[in-house]
Amino acid sequence: MTDDSSVLTLKYSFGFGTANSLAARLDDGSWLVVSPAVNLPDSCFTTLLKQGPVSALVVPNAFHHLGQRQWRAKFSNAVSYAPENALNRLAKKAASIAFEPLANLRPKIGGRFELVVPLGMKAADALVKIGTPTGNVWFVGDLISNTVPDDVSFLPRLLFGLLGGGLGYRFNPVPAMIYLKDKPTWQADVRARLQAAPPTVIVPAHGLPITADAAELTQKILT
Repeated sequence: MTDDSSVLTLKYSFGFGTANSLAARLDDGSWLVVSPAVNLPDSCFTTLLKQGPVSALVVPNAFHHLGQRQWRAKFSNAVSYAPENALNRLAKKAASIAFEPLANLRPKIGGRFELVVPLGMKAADALVKIGTPTGNVWFVGDLISNTVPDDVSFLPRLLFGLLGGGLGYRFNPVPAMIYLKDKPTWQADVRARLQAAPPTVIVPAHGLPITADAAELTQKILT
């Protein structure tokens, strides 16, 4: 994902679709993992561990928690974090995992990183910015997607299409029903944050990363 291998991504299957997991190396040499993948082979953990321990496991919202148990079993010293307003749902859906609020992680990760819950949300879906020597990598959660047919099985893809969703790089109106209370406010806040720290790479929670013209393309889909 980056020339210095400080940011890695992995597409994984969670049943009827795929999602992306992102790992970013912190300044202390450990890894922060966003949306930890589920049902990974041991070889993936071994490969990552050779490059440093995992210290933080971040769920961007109340739904991307399926991999937490497996990752915590492999990295017992890692701490799990979630947006504050996701904690109640996670306490029910992932009761065996103790989550801390994202606010507890922010002081530990340094200025290269931002953990953002944009304005206009009723349920949090956090954005994560990683500053690298070659530019900014942004993980943008569920509301921006870049899916291809292999990313969503047929029936859900048909349903999403009927609800205004679809393939390709786009704002995704289906999860917006869950996450947003004020779409224009959310759009304006995300646009402003991406203008302040323009992305060279966009990693959506679902679909292919955008590695060319990421800033321009993203501003277009947010207008």
